[in-house]
Formats: sequence, C-alpha cells, structure tokens
Amino acid sequence: MRLPTKRVLVGFIDALLLLALVGIAPFAWILRDGLGPDSVHSSGLDALRKAFLTFHAGPTILLLGGLHLLVSHAIRKQAQKGGRGSSVFLVLGTLLLLTAISVVFISLIFD
Repeated sequence: MRLPTKRVLVGFIDALLLLALVGIAPFAWILRDGLGPDSVHSSGLDALRKAFLTFHAGPTILLLGGLHLLVSHAIRKQAQKGGRGSSVFLVLGTLLLLTAISVVFISLIFD
C-alpha cells in the first residue's frame, strides 16, 4: 500500500474514532441504565461495564484505536525505509485489536 493511501486510511480511522468517542460513547453512557420510569441507577464498575457494552461502544473504540496504532506503525516503518522502528505500537495495536474482537465475540455469545 502506498504512503498517501495509508495516510488517507489513518484519517478515516481517526474520523471514525472521533465519532465513536464523541458521538456514540456519551449516548451509551446516558442510555446504559435505561430511560423513563423504569430506569435504574448504577455506579462504579457495573456502570462502566454497562456503558462499555452498550451499542458495543467500548469494543469499537478499542478496535479503532488498535487499527490506528497498526496503520501508524506501518506508515512510520515505511517512512524510515528499513530503519528499525519501535515495535511498541505494533504490540499495543495488536493487543487492542485482539481485546476488542474477544469482547465482541464474548458479548455476542453470552447475550
């Protein structure tokens, strides 16, 4: 993949990540306990877990964050042209992707 194509891909991933963080996550936090007279109040880790899995906002953010790190790492490696780059971004991106995919599959199985 050429470098300008990768930069466009990073821009697209960043736009989706921003939409997930600004558009989906706040609504997931508001809607986690329900609306109306039958809503319940939760706090602590239970509220965080509910918000994380509402609309699959948490796994989506993890997935997009992992993709961003992996594509950024590929751009950095291509810009260096053979120089040794840091593999921290590669490992972190891979871990985020695997975590997001695992959470999605587990929530689909046990829902």
